[in-house]
Amino acid sequence: MNYEKVIMNTLDSFGVTRSYTGYDYVVHGLLLIIEDRERIECITKHLYLDIAKHYHTSWNCVEKNMRTVVNSVWNSRNTELLEAVFSRSSRTKKPTNKDFLKYMYDYVIQPRKEISIAGRKIPFVCPISNNYCEALVSFYIRIARMIE
Repeated sequence: MNYEKVIMNTLDSFGVTRSYTGYDYVVHGLLLIIEDRERIECITKHLYLDIAKHYHTSWNCVEKNMRTVVNSVWNSRNTELLEAVFSRSSRTKKPTNKDFLKYMYDYVIQPRKEISIAGRKIPFVCPISNNYCEALVSFYIRIARMIE
């Protein structure tokens, strides 16, 4: 699976564009976490430093710009995706950068067969190829919105 594409599509769906400096930091950080899950446990000592080194900046800039992306995602109008990724209905407080990365990691990595939107089951996996299918997900989300 092309994790980078899934991460970028998810951020794009939240309305976060590449104009945010933190966009690339989030994508690169999640790819590093996918390589080694333990990186999420020492976010300040390892992950921020690895990202900062890659982009020739400071870890403080990485942390701040990632926080900007988290704020933008949390204030997104894509409530269905917020619910799918963060279980937002049961969370009222914006996640920390670490929590955000954990939720995004789980969303990208865990093989979901379906999610529930407005009481309807929406499949993530194509029944023919048995792979994640962005087009199928988008199609079903549009159908669910039209039915409501």
